Amino acid sequence: MKKKLTFLCIFLLFCTILLIISFNHFILPIMTDVCSKYAVTRINNEISSAADKVIEDMGITTSDFTEEITNTDLSHININSLLINSITNKITAEISENMNELSNTEIRLPSGAFSGIPLFSRLGFSVPLHITYMGDAKADYETSLTSAGVNQVSYQIWLNIECNVSVVSPVFSKPLCIKRKLMLVNTIFNGKVPEGYANINIQ
Repeated sequence: MKKKLTFLCIFLLFCTILLIISFNHFILPIMTDVCSKYAVTRINNEISSAADKVIEDMGITTSDFTEEITNTDLSHININSLLINSITNKITAEISENMNELSNTEIRLPSGAFSGIPLFSRLGFSVPLHITYMGDAKADYETSLTSAGVNQVSYQIWLNIECNVSVVSPVFSKPLCIKRKLMLVNTIFNGKVPEGYANINIQ
């Protein structure tokens, strides 16, 4: 009887160790990858939503960012830096607000999604997931002025946005740094590439 009990204990211990090793080597990496991809997609949607809302509320268009060019040789381009700074700050604040709301929301993913088999991706019990926002969103802008063909100039403005979050599930926690490049302006001017361009505050 004691030998059977000892054998059963050893067998159960072996099975437990085998399950832990299998989970760590096969299930956990897939689970981490699926949750991370979901978090990145969700956060990118929040960033896009925040930018769209701010632009709509401010009622701005591409032409608001640059002064009208009257000289045919494009000796200079004047940029409304005040407006760019304003929209950058407002989008950052809106993203932070959206992310704080997301932090208070429990997300549930089907356990079948962690099997790595698409057929089972919508099956199984629900696994709770939290996306915890860490600090405030960061944003800065950059501009580009390049030749876009014969006597044409391409002018672009991007927002470089960075969010730091932590993806938390019952079995793991993973920090993520999501960086997004969001285009604000992509326009074409007629003329040659100017030697420089200036930042101004257009009233």
